[in-house]
Amino acid sequence: MNTEKIIIDPDLSSFFSLKEILRYKSLLTNLAKRDFLVRYKQAFAGIMWALIKPLINVLVFGYIASKINSTDSVTENFVFVASSMLLWQLFSSVFNDVSNSIVGNSNLFAKVYFPKIIIPLSTLLVCLVDFFISLIILIVVFIVSGQTVLWQIVLAPLFILLTLINGLGIGLYCATINVKYRDVKFIVPVIIQFGMYLTPVIFPTKFYMEKISIYLPDWCQVIFFLNPMVGAIDGFKYALFGGEAIYSVPYFALSVCVSFIFLFIGIRYFYRFERNFVDYI
Repeated sequence: MNTEKIIIDPDLSSFFSLKEILRYKSLLTNLAKRDFLVRYKQAFAGIMWALIKPLINVLVFGYIASKINSTDSVTENFVFVASSMLLWQLFSSVFNDVSNSIVGNSNLFAKVYFPKIIIPLSTLLVCLVDFFISLIILIVVFIVSGQTVLWQIVLAPLFILLTLINGLGIGLYCATINVKYRDVKFIVPVIIQFGMYLTPVIFPTKFYMEKISIYLPDWCQVIFFLNPMVGAIDGFKYALFGGEAIYSVPYFALSVCVSFIFLFIGIRYFYRFERNFVDYI
């Protein structure tokens, strides 16, 4: 009589498998619904916080940009800051929440098998819902400022998707490290805070390039575009406003390529240590 027990199925995917995710799509949607309801539970303003937080950021940093970059109109500064700030808010939410998603849902691991990637993906869906709610701010500002809708606007979803890729890729890497070293949850907010000032959120990429050419060697421009959110934000601005939002096409392509490199590294690292999560949690 064969009494052998299979502890780990060798047929389980060792890398991201869309087919495997679809098998557990009901779990994915239920986790996303749970997280969304819990996020605003017992909050007096409730779901309005999805509008209040980005609105405050737009007002504060839009005012700062209008004072420093006096060559542009106040309205134009606010529209530019609103578009980039909302995209950065999406990235920071995905990055932060994905980084803490595995540790925050450790109670699910011992109950039943499911692909652990479901947890960060459900977190990503919640952040995306928040983004679409806060997108109301950008639509209002866009209409009030009298901006023209250009054909490039059809490209906007691609750069929203690129932002999700950035947050997910880097977030998965940090989520894996966070399982063993809980310092990550303290480091990630610091990275997000300083990262915003190294990304064309408040000021355009051209502003940074001019400062780099004055104070730093030219090769530092390449380092600036290794930031994956530079391509996402510049592309989103181009989709909304056209013009010269993209400073350099080769540099822009470099930033986009870095996004997919980070995604590959994040997924690969996550799946490599996925089966060891329960040992540390």
